[in-house]
Order: sequence, then structure tokens, then C-alpha cells
Amino acid sequence: MKLKLNELEVFVAVAESNSFNLAAERLDIAGSVVSRSIKKLERDLETTLFNRTTRSVTLTTEGAWLIDKARHISEEVVAIEHHFSQKHKQPQGTLTVDAASSFALHAIVPLLSEFTRLFPDVKVALVSNDSITDLIERKVDVAIRVGQLSDSTLKARKLGVVQRGLYASPSYLKRFDYPDCVTQLSKHQCLGFDKYKYLNTWPLMDDTGKRLSITPQVSSNSGETLKQMAVNGLGIVCLSNFTVQQELESGSLKPVLKSLWVSENIPINAVFYSEQSLSPRVRVFIDFLVGKIKLM
Repeated sequence: MKLKLNELEVFVAVAESNSFNLAAERLDIAGSVVSRSIKKLERDLETTLFNRTTRSVTLTTEGAWLIDKARHISEEVVAIEHHFSQKHKQPQGTLTVDAASSFALHAIVPLLSEFTRLFPDVKVALVSNDSITDLIERKVDVAIRVGQLSDSTLKARKLGVVQRGLYASPSYLKRFDYPDCVTQLSKHQCLGFDKYKYLNTWPLMDDTGKRLSITPQVSSNSGETLKQMAVNGLGIVCLSNFTVQQELESGSLKPVLKSLWVSENIPINAVFYSEQSLSPRVRVFIDFLVGKIKLM
């Protein structure tokens, strides 16, 4: 028995995408080639690597044992190939980046002019998306994710951490008085999310010692929309610090109960599939973000 590297590459692609068809798209080969490759690998190993149904493809116990080893072999091969054939090539091609709307607007867009000057052969396609993205299904090269990562098939580079805080306009605070304590927020109009309800737990402690959960009087599924509501005097909003810098500098928003904010240190990561980690355009973009974005 002699295993072939391309068979392991196909195996990893199927395992990570849970689909023969998606694996074929990812590797840019025919679906029949994927099917034959997996059948040959299973025949050579004298085992079944996948449970197949009409709806899904999942790893068997033997497949789960093999996947980590196959990933490691594939990554080492990519590293060798990159060292000898890619290191002198200029990054080029289309780079698809997926990020939440607020992060795309306030953190990435201001940097794109410099990045495109440095790497003119890389065409950036920036997709603003406020939900978790399947990188394979949406053909995304890099996704920016806020919060703890749970997908073990992804590699990540940490860009930093962010804090959330409470903000309101001077006109709102003049009309309704500045709150002196957390309990007084019950007398105020709180702005919150209708879709991402976990974001309605604010970085404050209530009188029972638990994190404060609010029921918004006015809600939206967009942080940018909530910010504009706050700027226009509609109420108090809780947002990430990097989204409100311009408003704080202009004075259109003011911090509320800042001395009582609880530090959250929410991580922001650039995530990508392991075999893409050494792709020149992916590598230079992530290195650029790490060097330019300062999140605390």
C-alpha cells in the first residue's frame, strides 16, 4: 500500500466541507475525481472514512483518527512548495474578505487605499456580513470574527481585543439627565439589538452582582443603525469602542457610566483555512492588518 498526497488532500477537503461537491469546487476538480479518490483511499486503507447519506457526509471513527494527521501532512507539503516556488512571487489575484459591517467600515476600509498601493495586483472584494460565514460555501479567503472561535478547522491570527461601552448624545443626556448608577438606566431609553440578543447584555453589573441585561425600547439588527439612533438623541447604546471614535472626537456621543464599565477583552481574529495560510495574497493581507490595526 502506498498513499498519495493528492488523495489525502481530497480527503481533507471533503472532511472540512462535509460535502463531495463543495470539496470539488474548493479543489477546482470534477466531482467524479473526488469520489474516485476517496473510494481508492478507503480501498487502500481497507476502511470506511465517511458516513454518507443523501443529506450529509460525516467522518467515521477511522476518518476522525486520520483527519489531523492528513491535515498536518498537507500543511507541511504546502509549506515546502511555498518555500521553493512562492516566496519570490508577487501576491496577485482576487482576495475575498468577509467582515461584520461595523468592522469593515471603521477598521478595514480606512486601510484599503494603502494596501492596494502596496499590492496593486491584489483585487480586494470586501463583503460586509453580520452573521457567521461558512468560508467554503461563500468562497471567502479571510473572515474577521469577533468573539471566541469554535471552529477547529480554521487557522487564526489575532488582531487584538475590543471593549464595549455605553454612549449617548449630549442632547439626550440634557433632556433625561445623566444616570448616576446602573439602576437609573431603568428610567432611560435603551437601544439594543433585535437579532443578536446576546449583545443586549451590557458591560455593567446589576445590583445582584450579575451582568446587566436590558430590554431595548428601540432595536435594530445593525450596530451602525443603533449608533445613528444614539447620535440623534434617541437613547443610550452599547457599542464596541472602535466604532465610535469619530463621534467621541466630534462630541456627538458621550460615554455613560464609564467608571462602572466591566472590561470584556473581546478577541477579534482573522480566520482562514489551513492550506490557505501560506497563499501570498492571504498572507500579506493578514500581516498588513496585524501591523496596522490597533485594537484595545
